[in-house]
Parts: sequence; structure tokens; C-alpha cells
Amino acid sequence: MSDDKAAQSDASTGHERRHNLELRERLDQIMDLARHLYRSASDMSPEQLEEARERIEWLAQEIWEAAVYGPLEERSRDAPPDSGEEGSGG
Repeated sequence: MSDDKAAQSDASTGHERRHNLELRERLDQIMDLARHLYRSASDMSPEQLEEARERIEWLAQEIWEAAVYGPLEERSRDAPPDSGEEGSGG
């Protein structure tokens, strides 16, 4: 029975990788940036480090949204039509 669960898990993971390409892309970007920082941080200016920090924070937010809410394409498609009113967020 555990083999069945493992097979389902592998199939589910493979489906997620194909289904949520936005998440995969953002994860690849954050990994590339982390590797770059690991190799180059000591040679970077404070401004470059700040830009990299901001980029990581932005990517982390994008990863969170793609993981929790799904691909942007699906979120846009499922969203109600814009009524012209601002949301409660401001």
C-alpha cells in the first residue's frame, strides 16, 4: 500500500511541475540568485547587495502567491470581472 502512495505522490509532484510553471520559474530564479550571491557577495557593492535583497524578497512573495493561489494565469481567469472599485486593501 505504501508503494501506491509513493506512486501517487510522484505523479502529483510531476503534475505540479508541469502545471505551475510560474512557481518553477520563480524557484529557479531565486536559486540562481542565491548561487550568484554565494559566489559574489564579497565583491558586490552595498547598493548591489540591497538590489539583490529586494529581488529575493520580491521572488519570495511571487513564490508564496504561486504556491498558495496557483499560477497567475489561473488566478486571473478565476478572478471576478473588475467592477471599477478598489479592494479593501487600499
